[in-house]
Amino acid sequence: MTYSSSTPFSEYLQVEQSKYPELKLDDIQKLKESLEDDENLPPISDKKYLAFLHSCHFDIELARKTIQRCYRFHFRIPKVFCELDPLDDDIELSYNCLSIGQMPTVNTDKNDRVLFMMFQDTDHEMFEYLPLFKYLTMWMNYTLLKYGTCDGMVIVVDTKGLGWRHIAKIPIGIAGKMLKFLEVGLPVRLKAVHVLNAGSATQMIMKMVTRFANQELLDKITLHPVGSDDIFNYVSRNELPAEVGGSLKSHTFFNDELYNDLIDIRDDFLEQNEILNNQMMYVNQRHDEDDE
Repeated sequence: MTYSSSTPFSEYLQVEQSKYPELKLDDIQKLKESLEDDENLPPISDKKYLAFLHSCHFDIELARKTIQRCYRFHFRIPKVFCELDPLDDDIELSYNCLSIGQMPTVNTDKNDRVLFMMFQDTDHEMFEYLPLFKYLTMWMNYTLLKYGTCDGMVIVVDTKGLGWRHIAKIPIGIAGKMLKFLEVGLPVRLKAVHVLNAGSATQMIMKMVTRFANQELLDKITLHPVGSDDIFNYVSRNELPAEVGGSLKSHTFFNDELYNDLIDIRDDFLEQNEILNNQMMYVNQRHDEDDE
């Protein structure tokens, strides 16, 4: 089952409840009511409320806190969350530099969803982190919109070609905030991050991650040594591209597919940008008035 932005919430809820009977309309309503007086939040769709409730394992209070934290990070890093356009030049550059594809496990009910990433071009001058963060944010919104919830998101990153020149470009402030967002603000269940061909450059990144991330997030990260095929102890060959020993098509096929899918829902991103930016202006104006 796939959805679109025009899918009615009643239909979306019915299918999601068939996957997770724990999703109750009354709980979604209680979650909405618990936040109705929070003027810092933008308008939130019922589908997004459902996603947060699911990501928090149906805990209403935790979902409430997660929503507040999520949008707090949206407004702390607006360049990542409030300026999303798949046709922007920096996104096209990222598309040509990195291969980012969602594996076709999404068609198998509520099973784990696998996102695969690797370099297409290892030229460090082409590589930027901000477009990567934006790309991943668009993917997260896209996968919820089109496929709904699932048991867990699994991210597999092949770091072959990663060097110190790539690492030197890390925007420490934004990267630290993004790690905190992963810990406390996600509307999805992040299950695992598998890093393939983890050499010395990967170890350098992990030293930085360890400085900012909590133990719960660190426990989800598994490093696989250069040349190792033990990834298949965690993810099946039927869920990975040919370049890393999987049985699927080339990573470039899935990179093209996701990129085009993001472009197809560009209007949704532009509409969300406007909503978030209007809310951010309102919040900032209110804070300025309070300071007077």
